[in-house]
Amino acid sequence: VIDNIRRDIDTKGDLEGLDSFYRDAFEMVTNTKAQKAFDIHQEPAPLREAYGRNDLGQSCLLARRLVEAGVRFVEVTCPNTHGNNSPWDQHGDLYAKHTENAYEVDKPIAGLLQDLKARGLLKDTLVIWAGEFGRTPISQGGNGRDHNPYGYTVWMAGGGVKPGFVYG
Repeated sequence: VIDNIRRDIDTKGDLEGLDSFYRDAFEMVTNTKAQKAFDIHQEPAPLREAYGRNDLGQSCLLARRLVEAGVRFVEVTCPNTHGNNSPWDQHGDLYAKHTENAYEVDKPIAGLLQDLKARGLLKDTLVIWAGEFGRTPISQGGNGRDHNPYGYTVWMAGGGVKPGFVYG
């Protein structure tokens, strides 16, 4: 998709009509270095497997590649691959699916942190994990957890934060 956008803009000259912020952002994601970062198929199969062969895992791998290419802010979202629920948003089947769903989230995050550390990037890269809500402390009637806007977890790793320290 980005290749097509770049080609269209080069052909039509539409980049001239963008303000400097849009132009800079466009150049950031379409330059050669960024384009190479988007090609995660260049990574060896064992490394791709370490992240997990799912959307979140491959998105975390792409995030590492973008950081390595010099991108200063990367957001990865947990895709909705379970109907109305992401692996983290368990409103139903909590007991039956918990291990499977936790693995879908834990493996990519572990892969990202291990890979960043192995490459010497973790000390300068702040990784933040957060959800839009916390979860209720007990299961609701549908064998799941509801949203809890009064308490939720955010964790941070790398970027100079003190490991094992609890805030709040």
